Amino acid sequence: MSKINLSRLPNKKYYSISEVSTFLKIKQTEIRYWEKFEPKLRSNTINRSYDLKRIKLLIEIKKLIKDQGIKPGKIASYLKNKKKPRPQQIEIRKELIKIKNIIKKASKL
Repeated sequence: MSKINLSRLPNKKYYSISEVSTFLKIKQTEIRYWEKFEPKLRSNTINRSYDLKRIKLLIEIKKLIKDQGIKPGKIASYLKNKKKPRPQQIEIRKELIKIKNIIKKASKL
Protein backbone atom coordinates (compact mmCIF):
# COMPACT_ATOMS: atom_id res chain seq x y z
CA MET A 1 0.00 0.00 0.00
CA SER A 2 1.34 3.43 -0.85
CA LYS A 3 2.18 5.96 1.85
CA ILE A 4 -0.71 8.32 2.56
CA ASN A 5 0.24 12.00 2.54
CA LEU A 6 -1.86 13.95 5.07
CA SER A 7 -0.66 17.25 3.63
CA ARG A 8 -2.97 16.63 0.67
CA LEU A 9 -5.97 17.19 2.95
CA PRO A 10 -7.52 20.66 2.94
CA ASN A 11 -6.61 22.75 5.98
CA LYS A 12 -9.64 22.14 8.21
CA LYS A 13 -10.25 21.04 11.77
CA TYR A 14 -12.84 18.37 10.91
CA TYR A 15 -13.56 16.32 7.80
CA SER A 16 -16.77 14.59 6.73
CA ILE A 17 -16.98 10.84 6.23
CA SER A 18 -17.23 11.36 2.47
CA GLU A 19 -14.02 13.43 2.42
CA VAL A 20 -12.20 10.85 4.51
CA SER A 21 -13.41 7.90 2.44
CA THR A 22 -12.36 9.62 -0.77
CA PHE A 23 -8.98 10.54 0.68
CA LEU A 24 -8.30 7.03 2.02
CA LYS A 25 -9.86 5.32 -1.02
CA ILE A 26 -12.19 3.16 1.07
CA LYS A 27 -15.96 2.97 1.21
CA GLN A 28 -17.95 4.91 3.79
CA THR A 29 -19.60 1.66 4.83
CA GLU A 30 -16.19 0.23 5.71
CA ILE A 31 -15.47 3.19 7.98
CA ARG A 32 -18.85 2.80 9.69
CA TYR A 33 -18.22 -0.92 10.10
CA TRP A 34 -14.78 -0.32 11.63
CA GLU A 35 -16.34 2.13 14.11
CA LYS A 36 -18.18 -0.81 15.67
CA PHE A 37 -14.87 -2.37 16.65
CA GLU A 38 -12.87 0.76 17.53
CA PRO A 39 -14.95 3.24 19.57
CA LYS A 40 -12.25 5.94 19.33
CA LEU A 41 -13.25 6.44 15.70
CA ARG A 42 -16.81 7.47 16.46
CA SER A 43 -17.47 11.16 17.07
CA ASN A 44 -20.06 12.38 19.54
CA THR A 45 -21.92 14.41 16.94
CA ILE A 46 -24.87 13.32 14.83
CA ASN A 47 -22.89 13.74 11.61
CA ARG A 48 -19.68 11.79 11.44
CA SER A 49 -16.69 14.09 11.56
CA TYR A 50 -13.04 13.18 11.77
CA ASP A 51 -10.07 15.18 12.98
CA LEU A 52 -6.47 14.37 12.04
CA LYS A 53 -6.06 12.09 15.07
CA ARG A 54 -9.00 9.92 13.95
CA ILE A 55 -7.81 9.97 10.34
CA LYS A 56 -4.40 8.69 11.45
CA LEU A 57 -6.15 5.95 13.41
CA LEU A 58 -8.17 5.06 10.31
CA ILE A 59 -4.97 4.87 8.28
CA GLU A 60 -3.47 2.52 10.85
CA ILE A 61 -6.61 0.36 10.90
CA LYS A 62 -6.68 0.27 7.11
CA LYS A 63 -3.07 -0.96 7.04
CA LEU A 64 -3.82 -3.64 9.63
CA ILE A 65 -6.90 -4.91 7.82
CA LYS A 66 -5.86 -4.53 4.19
CA ASP A 67 -2.12 -5.24 4.40
CA GLN A 68 -1.74 -7.54 7.39
CA GLY A 69 -5.08 -9.34 7.15
CA ILE A 70 -6.17 -8.71 10.73
CA LYS A 71 -9.90 -9.15 11.21
CA PRO A 72 -11.86 -6.00 12.21
CA GLY A 73 -13.06 -7.67 15.41
CA LYS A 74 -9.44 -8.05 16.58
CA ILE A 75 -8.41 -4.46 15.82
CA ALA A 76 -9.15 -2.96 19.26
CA SER A 77 -7.21 -5.62 21.13
CA TYR A 78 -4.36 -5.45 18.62
CA LEU A 79 -4.05 -1.66 18.98
CA LYS A 80 -4.25 -1.94 22.77
CA ASN A 81 -1.51 -4.59 22.94
CA LYS A 82 0.65 -2.73 20.45
CA LYS A 83 0.90 0.30 22.75
CA LYS A 84 2.03 -1.71 25.79
CA PRO A 85 5.80 -1.82 26.15
CA ARG A 86 7.16 -5.32 25.70
CA PRO A 87 9.31 -6.83 28.47
CA GLN A 88 12.30 -6.78 26.14
CA GLN A 89 11.84 -3.04 25.56
CA ILE A 90 11.69 -2.43 29.31
CA GLU A 91 14.94 -4.35 29.84
CA ILE A 92 16.66 -2.43 27.05
CA ARG A 93 15.51 0.85 28.58
CA LYS A 94 16.92 -0.16 31.99
CA GLU A 95 20.25 -1.07 30.41
CA LEU A 96 20.39 2.25 28.55
CA ILE A 97 19.73 4.16 31.78
CA LYS A 98 22.57 2.26 33.48
CA ILE A 99 24.92 3.10 30.60
CA LYS A 100 23.86 6.74 30.72
CA ASN A 101 24.61 6.91 34.44
CA ILE A 102 28.03 5.29 33.93
CA ILE A 103 28.86 7.86 31.25
CA LYS A 104 27.77 10.71 33.52
CA LYS A 105 29.98 9.44 36.34
CA ALA A 106 32.91 8.96 33.98
CA SER A 107 32.58 12.46 32.56
CA LYS A 108 32.78 13.96 36.08
CA LEU A 109 36.19 12.37 36.71
